[in-house]
Amino acid sequence: MNFKSKVAMTVLTAILASVTTFSALAADSKVGSWPMEVPEVPTKYDWLLTKKGEILAGELVSMYQDTVEFDSEEAGLLKIDLEDVRQIRTKNVMSIRQDDNTVLDGQLIITQDTVHFADQPGVKIPRSMLLSIAPSEKSDQGLWDGDLSIGLNFKSGNSERFDYTAQLNARRLTSTDRILFSYTGLFSEVEDPDTEENVKTEENHRILASYDWFYSRKVFFRMPQVEYYTDEFKNIANQATIGVAAGYLIADESGFKWDVFAGPSVQYTEFEQVAVGEDEDDTSPVIILGTHYERDITNDIEFYFDYRAKFVSEESGSVVHNLETGIEIEVIKDFDIELKTIIDHVKEPIADENDEIPEKTDVLFVVGLKYSF
Repeated sequence: MNFKSKVAMTVLTAILASVTTFSALAADSKVGSWPMEVPEVPTKYDWLLTKKGEILAGELVSMYQDTVEFDSEEAGLLKIDLEDVRQIRTKNVMSIRQDDNTVLDGQLIITQDTVHFADQPGVKIPRSMLLSIAPSEKSDQGLWDGDLSIGLNFKSGNSERFDYTAQLNARRLTSTDRILFSYTGLFSEVEDPDTEENVKTEENHRILASYDWFYSRKVFFRMPQVEYYTDEFKNIANQATIGVAAGYLIADESGFKWDVFAGPSVQYTEFEQVAVGEDEDDTSPVIILGTHYERDITNDIEFYFDYRAKFVSEESGSVVHNLETGIEIEVIKDFDIELKTIIDHVKEPIADENDEIPEKTDVLFVVGLKYSF
């Protein structure tokens, strides 16, 4: 065999080897395909398909203000813009509300254009009419969810100090309304170096509760909103506020929410101590202004800002501010690390029986662990 024949044979052998390898890879690719069969009528999971083709199995929690909350079996609680969702199929009976305030219950099948029910084949509405989704009272799915966070700080050695903060948030959702409840408590004590006894340096408790009725995609009414607060170091034994408010959603974009609310209330305050001749309590009309802002910094980090101002009588402090802001960092499913700041400010604090006026501003920095349920 001459030189040219040897070269030709070598090239032909290389080509055949390449073809064989390509055929093997093609066969492997067919074997390695990812078939996914989503049941037409789910029985074990709710299913969500995004526009990019991602399929999630888990539980549809709710849809409010064009944001879908979906608790994925693998990824945890996710918030997805409705416009990024191609399909949803639910195993539970859900309650939906339309733009005309009509409420329907059924096992949902949502496509890009329509909303219909697996258990009611004759019912079909345009998806553009969909205002909200929530668990139905006719289903076994719980209507309540929330989170619990705890922050602790303990120091020992030449001196001892113990601080704790606890916060509980809970909500009950339906397609037409929402109940919100929150509790925040703070306790702090230090060791007296002279007596070696622990002395309480701070303790306060705040409870907030409200009932929200959704009038439209942008407007909601809070009827009523209730607050209870106690803080002996601010000379407040008991303080109760009840009123109503109207709210408006300013922004509702991917990873960005901002709403405001305002309304009238009435407040009753019972003081711990008062100077001689001063009233031991006060009842005052109130105007409440507030806002809630949240933005996703990354997929795992969220920034939030909550602020409320109460305009009251001079006997109750004139103007009372409460601000809470911070970031939440997702660690694992259902658990976040919280870094937050809580600021309370009273424009005109009430003097005690010794005419001593408490500090106007309290600032608290908290590092805590939050569990969502």
